[in-house]
Amino acid sequence: MKKGIIVILGVILAVIIGGLGVFSPYILSFVVTDSEFVIGKDNEDTAIAITSSYKTFNDDGSINLEKAVNCTFDDSKFKMFNYYGLKYTTDAYVKGTLTYKAGTKEVSEDFFLEPTNTEKEFNSFIDDFLDGKKAYKLISLSFEALNKEDAKMDILGFSVFNREIPDREVFVESDNLKIGVDLLWGGALSYVEDLNSNVQAVSVDGQIKVDSNAEERYNAKSVNDNVNLINRNDTGRLVQQSYYGTLDYDHGVYMENDWKYNPVQGGNQFNDASKIVDLKITGNSIYIKCRPLDWAKEKEFITPSYMEATYSIENGAVHGKCRFVDFSGYPEAESTQEIPAFYCIEPFNNFVYYKGDKPWTNGPLTNEPELIFWPDAGYPKFYNKENWAAFTGEFEDSFGIGIYVEGEEEFLSGVFEREKTTEEDPSKAGPTSYIAITKTRIFTSFEPFRYEYYLATGNANEIRETFKKIANS
Repeated sequence: MKKGIIVILGVILAVIIGGLGVFSPYILSFVVTDSEFVIGKDNEDTAIAITSSYKTFNDDGSINLEKAVNCTFDDSKFKMFNYYGLKYTTDAYVKGTLTYKAGTKEVSEDFFLEPTNTEKEFNSFIDDFLDGKKAYKLISLSFEALNKEDAKMDILGFSVFNREIPDREVFVESDNLKIGVDLLWGGALSYVEDLNSNVQAVSVDGQIKVDSNAEERYNAKSVNDNVNLINRNDTGRLVQQSYYGTLDYDHGVYMENDWKYNPVQGGNQFNDASKIVDLKITGNSIYIKCRPLDWAKEKEFITPSYMEATYSIENGAVHGKCRFVDFSGYPEAESTQEIPAFYCIEPFNNFVYYKGDKPWTNGPLTNEPELIFWPDAGYPKFYNKENWAAFTGEFEDSFGIGIYVEGEEEFLSGVFEREKTTEEDPSKAGPTSYIAITKTRIFTSFEPFRYEYYLATGNANEIRETFKKIANS
């Protein structure tokens, strides 16, 4: 009897050991990596071999893209993944499609590549990775040239990875500032906190006021000592990229108006989220890449475009670097662009700027303490040769936040539901104050567009001094 039990246990143990051998790649695939992602044919740990079902590979390994090309995988190992990387060169703008199994479903998702004659990497999370979704079987890759007929492409490596799932909001901070982005809203800048100015929110007759040392200024008890200065009430707020293109396409409707092609970093009018494509965090910076939604359309109509942004803390200010490229091929259209759209908390409702014609000479500042929102306000433009504007509290030396874009003088501004903030966290309130640096330009597909901006905190004179140093650096 004992011998029989021993035999049975031995068989069970052998099955377990054998199973571990068979499924070990599958089990190991649950181990997350979040540091270095090596892509290439020569890396045995990550490389996945690709073959072409249409035999369109040239002798030099390149692919002709006169027509769509489908590539399959000859790798049969179990390997769960939520992130993938492609190393390539190409002389065209290219649409790619990755097909894989996730759960019981076969899923296809598109991605886009820019032309490059030197080795370039493209990395992307799969759809819904923030919800824990993972793929377990690669099926195919396909490629299609978008802007030329005689295109060529060289695949230098393809790999998949299992990245750690980040929190919805990620933050970095310095001695004086803390900044954060919301990954469900395209990685738009959603959080700025001044760590040194004792910024407090207090309630005065039911209305929220925010200022440095607000308890003392208003003789009221603080209800919030960690005040986020950016309004994050919905996907249209935040500090974010937003671009306007043509109306000559299958457009949507917003507020009963036909709406232009409008990729928006945060998402669409229904509060649906843009897709996070990539994320990298260093000591004091956050890099984000997203595929934005079209503002007036449902989430199924995700735009064929990418927005990239790097947020860092430099020289006592927030530095935002923005980049956008569209792959739609829609007709060109001239529009006024927001570079960027900036929404801060409404208790800062005194608009401040320099109205003179002698920049950086400490000329008097102009205050606009009664701004309202459109359409009742019209669309008021303000011009500042120092290239900045700010919103502050109601006192002459009140605390606030401002934005600077080098070389840009035109600002659109307004206050929505002024003096109606009642939430202890004013960043989540409906009322908001708005600034857009506006620039008229032609929206063009297959043409990357870049700009940079800075945000500074303090009273109006302190904000101005920070921007002066940046302008003269």
